Amino acid sequence: MSLIFSTEEGCIVSHLKYLNNIYKNVKNGDTRCKLVFNETLFEINSQYLRQNQIIQSEQNEGILLQSKSRKRKRSKLLPDEDLKEINYIQETFSKIISFAKAEGLFFTNTSSDNNEAARLASQTFYQDTFCNEEENFYGCNDTDVVITSELKDKKYVFPQKCRFYCYDVGDIATKLDLGNQYDFVLLDPPWWNKSIRRKRTSYSEASYKMMYNEDLAKIPIGKLLCSTGLVAIWCTNAPSHLHSIFNDIFPSWGITYRAKWYWIKITQAGNTICNFNFAPGKQPYELLVLGSVLNGSEINIPDGKLLISVPSAVHSHKPPLTEVMKEYLPSEPKCLEIFARYLLPSWTSWGLEVLKFQHLSLYTVIEEKEAQSNTDMVVNKL
Repeated sequence: MSLIFSTEEGCIVSHLKYLNNIYKNVKNGDTRCKLVFNETLFEINSQYLRQNQIIQSEQNEGILLQSKSRKRKRSKLLPDEDLKEINYIQETFSKIISFAKAEGLFFTNTSSDNNEAARLASQTFYQDTFCNEEENFYGCNDTDVVITSELKDKKYVFPQKCRFYCYDVGDIATKLDLGNQYDFVLLDPPWWNKSIRRKRTSYSEASYKMMYNEDLAKIPIGKLLCSTGLVAIWCTNAPSHLHSIFNDIFPSWGITYRAKWYWIKITQAGNTICNFNFAPGKQPYELLVLGSVLNGSEINIPDGKLLISVPSAVHSHKPPLTEVMKEYLPSEPKCLEIFARYLLPSWTSWGLEVLKFQHLSLYTVIEEKEAQSNTDMVVNKL
């Protein structure tokens, strides 16, 4: 179970616990094993500071504080509607975290070093998994057990009953059945983003191809979802992206807006990874916008729900939604993730980095006993 605490207003999710749970019984060649994910990537022990902020604060804290004070006076506050939303998120978050801390769910004696170990582990991950080559392939694990298999001289882990396609999103119409088959479609689009554009110039391992909003609207989501299907799309806090979802992307997909949820990123001590900002700037949360097919039956999805978790140090490594969405989907839903960077049991995953987090190098292999049969992994190249 990835849900470690839940209330009507929201829940706390353990991404690390989820990963370790789905890979606790793996067929690795001739042996059985369990895989333990690299927990260092989740060692977020303090709020994130840029290197220049650390140096400034250490060398001349008074000047830094004075500078920040002047900057705040010049800054304009967000519109009233946005301030109301942030106040709601902050108050609801404080309420949920207070209950969770009372249950002893968070560390109180963690050392604060600006997440140095997690940062280093993230850099190593980018270097180990980065590849300039683009190769199209698709595959599946049709068995009921998790297996490991080799692809292009690297070993990966494949959850049970998973399917995956390493193709550009523009190829969906020719590779997937557009017969309205999925109960749930999740998207984590590569929104056009200035910080990612800067990363592309500094080190290419951390960057990815970005898309314009008008291109996202062309994805045939309406032809992929069944008549009662749901769609969820991760979104940054950029007003332009949210405006595009409401006014362009959802209408183009034939989707009705249902709810907006908030993914709150926290440290191991249960504090937000940065402060709530009442002026234009970075926030400790991202958005999850949910919708349903226009002609679908009325679906009761609560608005304003909070999803709280310690984030991975790797960019865009989103928390799992399998258990979070369970009560809004059929008992055995058909689910599809687009722009996926990892695989999920019984899901179909699509993306140019679809095996990014399946590298066996991310896990410690703990062998247990002999396996009964060979792996049954199928991978097809274009």
